[in-house]
Amino acid sequence: MMRGDVDLPGRRSHFLGALLGLAVGDALGMPVEGMRASQIRRTFGRIREFMDAPWRCLKAGQWTDDTKMMLCHARSIVRTGGVDPEDTAREFVRWFESGDWRGMGNATYESIKRLRAGVPPEKSGERGELAAGNGVAMRIAPVALADCDDLASLKEDCRKVGIITHDHPEAVAGATAVAFAVAKAVRGDLEPSTILRETVEFIGDCEVSRRLLLASAFLQKGMEVEEALVRLGTSGYVVETVASAFFCFLRSPHDFEETVVRAVEGGVDADTTGAVAGAISGAFNGLEAIPERWRAQVEAADEILELAEGIFSLKTGGRRR
Repeated sequence: MMRGDVDLPGRRSHFLGALLGLAVGDALGMPVEGMRASQIRRTFGRIREFMDAPWRCLKAGQWTDDTKMMLCHARSIVRTGGVDPEDTAREFVRWFESGDWRGMGNATYESIKRLRAGVPPEKSGERGELAAGNGVAMRIAPVALADCDDLASLKEDCRKVGIITHDHPEAVAGATAVAFAVAKAVRGDLEPSTILRETVEFIGDCEVSRRLLLASAFLQKGMEVEEALVRLGTSGYVVETVASAFFCFLRSPHDFEETVVRAVEGGVDADTTGAVAGAISGAFNGLEAIPERWRAQVEAADEILELAEGIFSLKTGGRRR
């Protein structure tokens, strides 16, 4: 159960905000994925609204594989009552077989092919340089919700579900950093002034930690977002994604819209930086902080909120759905 000093009805909004915030950030960044920040500024100016991406066969408000994989985690958690790597792996296979891949990354593609061939989840993950991507960090928010009251389990579950697709210590560390922040946020004890130090202590010494410390230094200097994201990086390398998403959140911790707009305007892997920043900010600020126009237009909002409700119900002793 959650700690007794937490206002449970209030926490519900933060569970919902975490998952819908992830989807909103993903959808906002979807049309500009692959573009440089300078190109985004020249072409669109500020990214304040969802946009069509006909070259991807996606419409305004639709999201990518980031949210697709988050939904796999959430469905499994609600169905099984907790984090179950084998069941999660089966969800990934079902998604793969649907054909609606939405930009599935290479590491994920190769890993799910191995799952379909009968390789067990603990051995299916991609290894080597390609495996240090952000494919676990982008989808990990439901695990953070499920394990928010047990940080030891959170760390181990991030590893178990992470290596299904990305068997690399940095990929797992990046996902664990994001999960830790989301868990702290929904518990009500995320303090913006200390979260970077606490996250680094939680995940230990690694490249993700070192880049987070660099983000901390940039925040202390008051560096502008545009310059900071160029320096931190916004590629699919998990070390860059996590640091840039944390920076955007901490530059405007009480403003969901500003956080995700700045995240996606950093370009390159814009949808994933937006998804990670949106998950953390949504968890911290709650559902109501997400602009109504985005809540109304983002794809499958009802299902996403229902799944977040289902995980919240598990945490509060409610009936499993």
